[in-house]
Amino acid sequence: MNVLVSLLILKQQYLFSDEDLIGSLFFDYRFQYALGLDSAEERERLCVNTLSNFRLRLVEYEMQTGRNLIQEELEALAEKMAEFYSLNTSLARMDSTMIDSSCKKMTRIELVYTVTRNMVRELSKIKDVEIPDFLKAYLEKGHKNQTIYKTRTDEENSKLAYLLQQAYDCFKWVQENRVSLDSVAFQHLKRLLEEQSVETEEGVVIPVDGKKISPQSLQNPSDPDATFRHKAGHNHVGSVLNLVEVHDPEKELGLIMYADLKENSHSDAEFGEEFVTHHPLSEKIQTLAVDGAYFRQETVEKAEEKDIEMNFSQMTGRNVSDTVIGVNQFEIDKDTHKITRCPQGYEPTFSVYDSEKKIYTAKFYKQRCQQCPLKEFCQVKEQKKAFHISFSESKRKTDEIRSKIGSKRHKELSNFRAGIEGTPSVLKRVYQLEYIPVRGRVRSKIWVYASIIAQNFKRCVKSLRKMGVVPQ
Repeated sequence: MNVLVSLLILKQQYLFSDEDLIGSLFFDYRFQYALGLDSAEERERLCVNTLSNFRLRLVEYEMQTGRNLIQEELEALAEKMAEFYSLNTSLARMDSTMIDSSCKKMTRIELVYTVTRNMVRELSKIKDVEIPDFLKAYLEKGHKNQTIYKTRTDEENSKLAYLLQQAYDCFKWVQENRVSLDSVAFQHLKRLLEEQSVETEEGVVIPVDGKKISPQSLQNPSDPDATFRHKAGHNHVGSVLNLVEVHDPEKELGLIMYADLKENSHSDAEFGEEFVTHHPLSEKIQTLAVDGAYFRQETVEKAEEKDIEMNFSQMTGRNVSDTVIGVNQFEIDKDTHKITRCPQGYEPTFSVYDSEKKIYTAKFYKQRCQQCPLKEFCQVKEQKKAFHISFSESKRKTDEIRSKIGSKRHKELSNFRAGIEGTPSVLKRVYQLEYIPVRGRVRSKIWVYASIIAQNFKRCVKSLRKMGVVPQ
C-alpha cells in the first residue's frame, strides 16, 4: 500500500503516464531506492493495471463510505512533515481556486442534443430493439453539425424547444418500452429534462428560462459532477479547491495541511465555517488569515470560542463611511446581551435583545442625543419621543472587523495572507490540474490531492537544501 500511494505521488511530481511510471520503477535505480524495493521479485508484482485497479478501488471506497483516503493521507503526511521540522503551526492562511473541468463547455442546444444522442446510441447497442423513426437521424453522420452548428441566431429558441421535445419523446419511449432504464445515458436524460424544461398539461415541454437554471445542473454528460459558477468576470465549469497553508516565518517553510475539493458553487464562507467548526487542525491554529469572502457570523463566533484570531484582508459588501461610528462601539452586557451604553457613555431608557433573531434594540433620551457631540456620526435614528437603534449580531461583528482594517496588525496579516495566492497558480501550472485525464469529482480528487502531497515534499526538499542537509 505504501508503494502504491508513493507511486501516485511520484506520478504527479513528474507528470508521468502510468506506462512511464512503471518503466521508471523497473529501470531507474532512483525510483527503486525511493520506494524501498530491493528485489526484482517485489517489482514484478506491479504493473500498469495495478495502478488503475488501485485508483478504481479508491473511487469505489469513497462512493460507498464518503471517505477519501488520499485526502486523509495528505493530512497525515503533512502532520508528519510538520513534526519532523518542529514547525510552528499557529499561523495559517486560507484561499480557494477554481479547478475547471477538461470537458467541453456546451451551449444549451449542444447539451440537449448530446444527451439525446447518447441515449439513442445506448439503444442501438441493445439487441432486438427497433429505434423509432424520429430518433434514427441521431445515428447519421453529419446530423450533429447540421442540427447544431448551422442554426441561425434567430432560430436558437425554436431549435432548443424542438430538441427538448425530441428528448422528452425519447424519454417517454424508453419508459414505455422499459429498455435501458438503469443506464447512465437514461439517468442523464431524465436529469436534463427535470433541469431544463417544464411539461404542460398537453404533454408539451417548454424550455426553462436560462436565468432560472440552477448552477448545479448538468453541464456536460462526460462530466456530470461539474457545476457552473461565474466569478471575477469569468465563467467556470468544474469544481473549487480550498486550501489551508500553515507557515512558519522563522523556518521560512509553509505546508498545505488541509485541502478540500467540492462543487464550484460551494462558497468560501461555507468552506471557512466548515474548517473552523469541524476540522481538528483548527484546534492548533491561533491566527487564521483569510479574505472577506470567508466572512460569516457563525465562523467568527466559532473562532472566538476556539481563541482563533481571524483576520479578513478585506470585507465584501458596501463600505461604511470612515466618519460613521460602528455599532460595535455600543457596550453590550455579557450576561443579558442588552445594550448598556452608547459610544458617548449614555445609558438607554429601554434595551432588549432578541435571542432568536440575535437583534439588539435600544432607545435613548431625545434631549441627550440632540446635544451629543457624536450625533452626526452615530447610527441612532430620531423618532417622535426618543432616539432608536437596532442592529443584528452579524452587523456588530462586521463593524468590529471593519474597525480593525488599516491597523498595523491588520496590514501585517493581510500581507501574510497574500502569500498563499501564488500556491493555486503553482499547483495548476506545475501539476496541470486543469488537464486531468479523468472526469468526475471523486476521480479528480486522486490527482489533485496527490499533487498537493508532491508539492509539500518539494517544499521540504527545498528547505533541507537551504539547511545544507541535502546537496544542491
